[in-house]
Amino acid sequence: GLCVMVPMVACVEEVDEVLERVESVAATLDSEGVAHERPALGAMVETPAAALVADELATRLDFLSAGTNDLTGYVMAADRESDRVAELHDPLYPAVLRAIDRTVTAAHAEGAWVGMCGEMAGDPALTELLVGLGLDELSTSAVTVPAVKARVRETDSERAAALAADVLDCETRATVRDRLDGEE
Repeated sequence: GLCVMVPMVACVEEVDEVLERVESVAATLDSEGVAHERPALGAMVETPAAALVADELATRLDFLSAGTNDLTGYVMAADRESDRVAELHDPLYPAVLRAIDRTVTAAHAEGAWVGMCGEMAGDPALTELLVGLGLDELSTSAVTVPAVKARVRETDSERAAALAADVLDCETRATVRDRLDGEE
């Protein structure tokens, strides 16, 4: 069915306004006198604010999607176009991973599913971690779909969950990278 996703959400009020408008349209009748079906509604989690209120968003919505390119930039206060802070634009910093984890945990607790889009979702080297974090869907470019799909199929969910728990305890990006590379 049809899904509608609201981009760049920063607060619950924005979602409430969208819900009000969608419900208003869904309540109207089509040319045959039948009410329109309400589409599945979701929000992009691209701001730290959205990650921090993911539980409230998930009570209102059917799904959330972590937009890792923007989320990383905003969590780390690093514009990926600026060479001066380019090193900070990495989703493997613990703060970014914890924002993703908070989003997934909050959404699942409210019965919403969680997707991810952005470069992180299309990196097969990170697929096991993303499965372990509990992502329900990975949206990636057509070029990386086969490799990511293969990695999902070969991922052991218990081992992935253990890896994610270990990574979420890391204090630095270097330690996260070491864990992902299998180092202790």
